[in-house]
Amino acid sequence: MTAPITYDPTMWAGWGEFTVSTALSPDDKAAAAGWLEAEHFLGSFKPVGHSLIHIIRENGEPVAVIQWAACAYHLKDREAWIGWNGLTCARRRNLVVNNVRFLVRGVAQRPNLASKALAHSVKALASHWREHFGYEPLLCETFTDIESHEGTCYKAAGWTPLGMTEGHSRQRADFYVPNDRPKKLWIKPLRSDARERLCAKTLAPEHAAGETIGKGAPLPITAKELQPLAKALRSVPDPRAKNRRYLIGPLLCLIALGLLCGGTNLSAIVRHARRLTPAQLRTLGIRGKRHHPGSKVWLYTVPNYEVFRDLLCRIDLDAFARILSEWLSAHRGALPAHFALDGKCVRGELGTIVTLCDIEQKVPVALAATTEPGGEQASAREMLRRESTVLTGSTVSADALYTNPENARLIVQEKGGDYLLSVKDNQPTLEKHIAGQLHGTPLFRVRQRAATAK
Repeated sequence: MTAPITYDPTMWAGWGEFTVSTALSPDDKAAAAGWLEAEHFLGSFKPVGHSLIHIIRENGEPVAVIQWAACAYHLKDREAWIGWNGLTCARRRNLVVNNVRFLVRGVAQRPNLASKALAHSVKALASHWREHFGYEPLLCETFTDIESHEGTCYKAAGWTPLGMTEGHSRQRADFYVPNDRPKKLWIKPLRSDARERLCAKTLAPEHAAGETIGKGAPLPITAKELQPLAKALRSVPDPRAKNRRYLIGPLLCLIALGLLCGGTNLSAIVRHARRLTPAQLRTLGIRGKRHHPGSKVWLYTVPNYEVFRDLLCRIDLDAFARILSEWLSAHRGALPAHFALDGKCVRGELGTIVTLCDIEQKVPVALAATTEPGGEQASAREMLRRESTVLTGSTVSADALYTNPENARLIVQEKGGDYLLSVKDNQPTLEKHIAGQLHGTPLFRVRQRAATAK
């Protein structure tokens, strides 16, 4: 932590030399977080995604901390000012950055210092953001709590108030809860033609990397296989009421894609779904709706977290895993020579998916599901016994949870494969036997070094 500053009163006769630097080193980040925790009424901020912390110095001494991060997902007044529809906002919101924290240090407070520090930070923002993230943003936004702050420094620094928010806080992806504290929205264009650039048919090169259109989410299967997968998953019994907007096949396909791409919890699965392009969602069978009556623009939206959670709470997870495994096996072709057996907790109260994963391509080729605590063992055995699980000439690796005689027998005697299983302290007899067999060998010496390192 930087030591407190003692200012010479004579230096207040005029402004010193201002510099703006990005907090990159652990020391700078720790110092900025410490100042925010100690002096900012909201404390420090831990962002998700792109974020920069500016430290503003006067004559070499840190006088202010300003943190920039991702913008709000949707703001009616902001979209209206820019001229965005919902689809354009989803594609280009990375070009708007949010001033999430602003602190003038107590030891440095002085009339007009806040607006001056803010102006210097805004001036440096575009170049710093491009240096770190590969594109220049075009608009800044922030919010002030009218119950405690008037936002005078933003007005003095040339920011424009756009109106009041509705008083909601984002809790998770596309899910908001009321907070009963509407805030004033302020914006600051980073270029004089920011609106024209934000609405241009094609973004200028310095902004293009911030657009998400056409990138979508990584897919573990080809685009032409999406529709057959969604069709296969329609046969899973739907436990929901009939008046539902999202069909069972596309919904389960979104969940399957998230799992196949390595999602280990429901939030990761939903985030993956939200990265899919409109074309991908349309291919899956997600129903679209016109942007407004008579419009030629169709919107394809992903359901919120609660829709996914409600479905997984009520659906037959075993039927879902079985149908998905059968489809993967039917479309897999030649199987690779090395698999990994592992379990993924979709969510504590929802159950666990056990997977047999192709190590080379990092996608599961078979799955099983359980909602019982400690049910991974039984699910793994059921999956290994299936006729569709072909292990001939393959090697299956697994952690110590799956190290037992029955799994080894299934892999070797029934399926014609080999295994590479972990042994830990929870199996002391087996560990002692293996240690005795390896005593004096190079592997034993490696084990001793690893144990010493612990």
